[in-house]
Amino acid sequence: MTCMRTAGALVALAVSAGVAEAAPVSVDLSTWQADKKGSATWTVQPGNDAVLQTVNGEPTVFFEPGANAQGTALSGKITVQANSDDDFIGFVLGYDSNELLSLTSDFILIDWKGADQNFLGFAPAGLAISRVTDLINGNFWDHSNGVTEIERAINLGSTGWTSNTEYSFDIIFNANLIQVFVDGVLELNTTAAEAGVAAFDNGSFGFYNYSQSNVLYSALEEREAPPEEPGDVPVPATALLFGLGLAALGLRRRR
Repeated sequence: MTCMRTAGALVALAVSAGVAEAAPVSVDLSTWQADKKGSATWTVQPGNDAVLQTVNGEPTVFFEPGANAQGTALSGKITVQANSDDDFIGFVLGYDSNELLSLTSDFILIDWKGADQNFLGFAPAGLAISRVTDLINGNFWDHSNGVTEIERAINLGSTGWTSNTEYSFDIIFNANLIQVFVDGVLELNTTAAEAGVAAFDNGSFGFYNYSQSNVLYSALEEREAPPEEPGDVPVPATALLFGLGLAALGLRRRR
């Protein structure tokens, strides 16, 4: 796994590609829908690029029905707007309608627990990626019985989120590689082989919530994912723009 490139290398990357990455576009959430095991309330915010989930309940997913998101990247922000509780927030990839209640599910779960808790089994604090294959019997709490943890995050694997703190995220979803950046730092770099599959199932991006109220997913943008390069770490859009800005400032100073 290579380290993140410096600002100068970021510029070289952009120039060599002719800044070829497609510009991000705002995600319209007005056509997305919710799947839920119990109760959930997903409220799309003005502007249609943010959604608030307010119920402390069973696992629920908010996703774009019928979408095939492989080959794309999703960026945005996530904030728990509550001073209590410490449960799960996150994302799903390759999700299809009604998979949350299916015996034959196959999608990827990225969830982040706020603190250690022994309830329906032990759930440690931290960010993890899992493969879900049986939602009827699957235990989302401790990642068992059809929810199989693949790996934990590089830096946040045992670190929970903090209330009223805004985190930026970039998720790159390809057939053979999933990458998750939090605040511009690579946290998950998971291959299909590590998940035990020939390729990840195609399907929708979605937001995930379990037993945690008042979670805001905002400023959502989508773009074409960079090509898969085994052993390399593509730079998220936010870091690329930051690097370009630093380089431009350096050029102005030299002039």
